[in-house]
Amino acid sequence: MFNNAGLLSIQSTMDITIEEWDKMMQVNITAAMILSQKVAPIMKAKGQGYIINTGSVAGTASKWGAVAYCTSKHGLNGLTKALARELGPEIRVNAILPGAIITAMLDSVGGEAAVEGMKQMSPLKRAGQGREIGTAALFLATEDSSFITGQLLRVDGGIDC
Repeated sequence: MFNNAGLLSIQSTMDITIEEWDKMMQVNITAAMILSQKVAPIMKAKGQGYIINTGSVAGTASKWGAVAYCTSKHGLNGLTKALARELGPEIRVNAILPGAIITAMLDSVGGEAAVEGMKQMSPLKRAGQGREIGTAALFLATEDSSFITGQLLRVDGGIDC
């Protein structure tokens, strides 16, 4: 299962409403938990499965987003690690942490221009493409990654290297 739903809001601590906060948590954390609860018994019965969550580099530091988004992505990282511990050995659970990726979500906050700083911090000096996230997800859903679980795989152009 690939938990790839996400919501981005650029509201500061003092500006975000509780309704916006709750919606962010529901989409970015709670949905992944509920879907994991639904598929885990099926995967366990089959003797194997893969759960891949889409996190964000915003889940590793506070500098990459607004308060609710950063908090929700930190929470998703914790969920990923907890599920890996609880659902193994049959189910492997990992997260992909994209940096600036050209998507509709990125377009909603100003597109590539909005992430110019991230691009400049990257050794690759560019935003990523959705296919690059897809390739990482495919790797995590194959036996090529059979000894990887509970990990947070950054696909971010090396912005923190």
